[in-house]
Amino acid sequence: MRRPQLSGDRVQSRWWYWIAAVPIVFGFWLVTVAWVAFAISMEPDLLFGPDNPLEHALLVSMAAMGIPFAILIVILPLAVFQDTVAINRAETGWEPSSQNFALAGLLGVVSAILVGVLTIDISLALVAGFALSVPLALYYLRERHQNLGVP
Repeated sequence: MRRPQLSGDRVQSRWWYWIAAVPIVFGFWLVTVAWVAFAISMEPDLLFGPDNPLEHALLVSMAAMGIPFAILIVILPLAVFQDTVAINRAETGWEPSSQNFALAGLLGVVSAILVGVLTIDISLALVAGFALSVPLALYYLRERHQNLGVP
């Protein structure tokens, strides 16, 4: 038995994988911070750093996740733009605005740069960029699912 044909099957784009990676990686990072904070609170001499286990966990987790965060923040506007262009070409009935979604995606990049310049704190800049990127990614994926059935 074949599964029913979804309108999203006509869209020849896998750019939405990058968009889906944004909230997934952010969720993974939150679990990592919680785990590292727990480990540091159980054994404070585990790693030398700030007295606050949560602050220490944020710093340690950024060492591991900082580059993937930066890459996803920068790729999100391009991924949203490319995916919406592919959706519009496929004439699925949903016509998302490529420019509006891409500009919204740039808010994460701009906020990361501004926070980085103003605070000279790369970790805080990346968290600020993700704080704006995650809601956009979740909104876009929800709209894509409601209109195309995929993801």
